[in-house]
Amino acid sequence: MKKINLLLAAFLGAATFGLTSCGDDCKDVTCNNGGTCVEGVCECPDNYFGDACDVQCVEGTFSANVCECNDDYEGDACDILSREKFLGAFSVAEVCGSGSDNYSATITESSSDESIILISNFYNVFDNPVRATVNGSEITIASQTPDNDLFSVSGSGSINASESQVTISFSVTYPGISPDNCTSTYQKQ
Repeated sequence: MKKINLLLAAFLGAATFGLTSCGDDCKDVTCNNGGTCVEGVCECPDNYFGDACDVQCVEGTFSANVCECNDDYEGDACDILSREKFLGAFSVAEVCGSGSDNYSATITESSSDESIILISNFYNVFDNPVRATVNGSEITIASQTPDNDLFSVSGSGSINASESQVTISFSVTYPGISPDNCTSTYQKQ
């Protein structure tokens, strides 16, 4: 009987120790935005991520631990318009077949399209802004006549890794005259 009581006491002690040492893994875990704690880790609802489900994949879809951004957006949470890095005031150094020039220009956002930027004082000649389409760190200037005259422009460019300098290669054409091929370096002020 004494042996059975000792065995029973040992069993109950081990069971009690096992129950108290397990504890609640989710006791000190807070999951935001509808996330649920499972074994001490937050399981997040669609398009939320982070240790506490506190980051939303704003303009994209969260899958395989990465926020895959929709067109025109970037950043860890897809919450930054790609064109934002191009905006600002610039000093421009330009080298063309017709000669060199230095001037100021401004790049602003289009109010009608999230992928479009507007470059004012382009070529130090055009009165109206030149429209460029942003795709990540690249821009494309589709053929256009900004001032509705016969002068047209087309080209492409990119922004450097530090987002402080834009380089644009382009051509300005006029019927019956050879194109003026240029490369401009836009330095953010």
